[in-house]
Amino acid sequence: MDVALTQLPNAVAKVSVTIEPQDVHQAMDRAFKSMVGRYNIPGFRRGKAPRKIFERYVGRDILFKEAAQQLVDNYYLAALKQAEVEPVSEPRIKVVSMDEDQPFQFDIEVESKPHVEIGPLDEFLTEPLEVQEVTEEDLNRELEAVAKSQAQLVPVEDEPVSMGDHVVLNLKGYLADNEEEDGETAEPFVDDDEYAVEVGSGMAVEGLETQLIGLKLREPQTVQLTYPENHPAVDLQGKSVRFEITVTDIKRPDVPPVDDELAKTLGYESEQELRETIEARLKDRKAQEALRDRLANILGKLKARASFTLPPVLVDRAIQNQLQELNNMLRQMEVSIDSYLESRRMSLDQLREDMRPQAEERVKEELILEAVARDQNITVTDEEVTDSIASMAAVYGQPVEQMMQILRSNRDVETLRNALLIAKASEHLASTVVPAVQQG
Repeated sequence: MDVALTQLPNAVAKVSVTIEPQDVHQAMDRAFKSMVGRYNIPGFRRGKAPRKIFERYVGRDILFKEAAQQLVDNYYLAALKQAEVEPVSEPRIKVVSMDEDQPFQFDIEVESKPHVEIGPLDEFLTEPLEVQEVTEEDLNRELEAVAKSQAQLVPVEDEPVSMGDHVVLNLKGYLADNEEEDGETAEPFVDDDEYAVEVGSGMAVEGLETQLIGLKLREPQTVQLTYPENHPAVDLQGKSVRFEITVTDIKRPDVPPVDDELAKTLGYESEQELRETIEARLKDRKAQEALRDRLANILGKLKARASFTLPPVLVDRAIQNQLQELNNMLRQMEVSIDSYLESRRMSLDQLREDMRPQAEERVKEELILEAVARDQNITVTDEEVTDSIASMAAVYGQPVEQMMQILRSNRDVETLRNALLIAKASEHLASTVVPAVQQG
């Protein structure tokens, strides 16, 4: 088998394959033997007609077609491997020439992963891994957040609303466009006797929470504001509104002190143990941040160095993954994708195009990380794949074999293996520090 590789635009590889006449002749014999029993030839029992008689009655072209399919099936993967082509889409097969006494030629055109040249890595791996120290300020800030998470809400009677308060409002909202000249108003678009909001949470319409600060219990107030242009309710975007507000309830978080009692509430023996645990957690977080920063820095330099064409099909898959992630997030917020698109005044196709630059960066990084794995001899064993599947099965409460069958039926095992490979390459880039060569 002879193989010739030609690179076409859009990351399409054209692999031209030539098979020796002897192999063609054998394929024609196999084709005849597999097909002769399917036809009734006059004067012969089914399957017993000689080949020449079969060709006279049925035609030689049908044998050529069957033999060509067999040859393509038999040599397709070997041809791609010999040409060092890794397909990422369904191939287009074209038979160039087929004759029993001549070489069989066919072409494979398929989108493929580019061969990424990353060059030497040591110059990037000499960069130090800089982990920030945990300061006393960092520790105290984290302890304060822990204490706030255990706060109890207590009623407030004699003090105005302040940042962090949980308030209940009697709230009526009117659109300025509906205000009439004689002073009468249309029906309010908001009319809620128990509108609850945490001041400073950012959950209410932009601008409302800050105007609540300073309001007193049971004293009616009027608040004016303009809805933002990107508000989810399209009919309110950019509209001026008037809110009539009466604060009917104020509760303020009573934050406990950081002491032994708080620590015991959280399951620790003492405040000291709580502090040590939080400090260890902060150190781990800062170590992870340092690894992410170093990886991003090295990847940025590798992307600037490497030049290759991105396969469109991989970019489209990355966009689809981003859409799925967005859908999952919106589902948790009980928002449909249609409502999201309506709020942004865009179509699904426009959203896809907005996602394209990020998808392209993601694909480029993954291809570079695969090249790093190849360069550094990083591999993923079958045992590591099985362990990962076992972890997934535990999360979903399913037997490992059942999870394995699901992944195999969806052809996702190799996808998982590649994800593990990329993770290992990322860890290698982020954590491997090579000593700088001393000059002189």
